Amino acid sequence: MRKFYIGNITPDENTIFVFGSNIEGRHGAGAAKVAIEQFGAIYGQGQGLQGNSYALPTKDLRVKENRGLRSISKEDIVESIKKLYETARQHPVKMFKIAYRNTHSTSLNGYTGLEMIDMFLEAGPIPDNIIFSQEWINTGKL
Repeated sequence: MRKFYIGNITPDENTIFVFGSNIEGRHGAGAAKVAIEQFGAIYGQGQGLQGNSYALPTKDLRVKENRGLRSISKEDIVESIKKLYETARQHPVKMFKIAYRNTHSTSLNGYTGLEMIDMFLEAGPIPDNIIFSQEWINTGKL
């Protein structure tokens, strides 16, 4: 059975807060804002490990049509998730907690939680230290 977290992710030395970011690294809203305020995310860095956070690019703010929703393709997000998985494998004592809890509603990136779950599954074998929310586990997909 896969490990999961309940409620909000709280800072601690072995927790990496994985948040959806924009590729520009403008961490001004949603989980990205929490990442910069509580987990050491770096403004201007749109991807990768930074402090006790990991920026997963899921939105491109340069795309103006449709308010930038779905501005990064599912295929590109899957490729970014593969990079996340590799980073998690390189840091096996860290718990990479995925800061998505929505299922049917959309995130700021325009994808529903269920669509995001499918992308995490499509990215290949999920390392044991990738931790999802109870809400995502309860979907039965993971």
